[in-house]
Amino acid sequence: MRYKGFILDIDNTLYDYNSNHEKAFELLILETQKETNKNKDTVIEAYIQARKEIHIELSETASSHNRLLYIQRTLELLHINSMNLSLKLYNTYWDTFLNHMKPFDNAIEFLNQYKDKSICLLTDLTAHIQHRKIEKLGLYKYADYIVTSEEAGKEKPHPYMFMLALKKMNLKSSEVCMIGDSYKKDIVGASQLGIQSFWLNREEIKENTNSDLIVEFQNFKELEERMCNE
Repeated sequence: MRYKGFILDIDNTLYDYNSNHEKAFELLILETQKETNKNKDTVIEAYIQARKEIHIELSETASSHNRLLYIQRTLELLHINSMNLSLKLYNTYWDTFLNHMKPFDNAIEFLNQYKDKSICLLTDLTAHIQHRKIEKLGLYKYADYIVTSEEAGKEKPHPYMFMLALKKMNLKSSEVCMIGDSYKKDIVGASQLGIQSFWLNREEIKENTNSDLIVEFQNFKELEERMCNE
């Protein structure tokens, strides 16, 4: 293999973010109902509005993804004192999320196969919760570095995210590959810097991938086979 290192996304690349979010969100709404005596539709409507407001106010920053801010704003919109409930509900969400996490089939086997390579995890979310995910999935056994958007002050596909990863790995763009699920954020962002990119396209989304720098795969077993040809 010609690569000296991998830049690797976490969410929806190494595990199914969406299914875990659904379970955690369902319990979050239920617990919020119990604590506030509001009905389900009212709570969900407030949460959606809160998330929208935070995204607008903190656009393109790691804080725009912070569930604690979503929950705090949700309670404020419901005219509930957020000071004694926000952290409790935040922990309800993430504890449930983490308890249900498990890696995609063959993901850990793939990492183990290439544990001699330099690996940098590249993610848009806040550092604290991403480190908890890393611990839950056991990624600390394989990854050497991490770059979060909280640290970088930018979000993917901004080139600085990828440049910071290369700097930490002390490698050139031609010496690494990117592995991720988001075509816009992971694949376009990396390929624009000349980084060979492997796109986990589990849902077979159609994109104009007419580039030698972009290779699609649907599972880690297939990725392993493609890597053997690199």
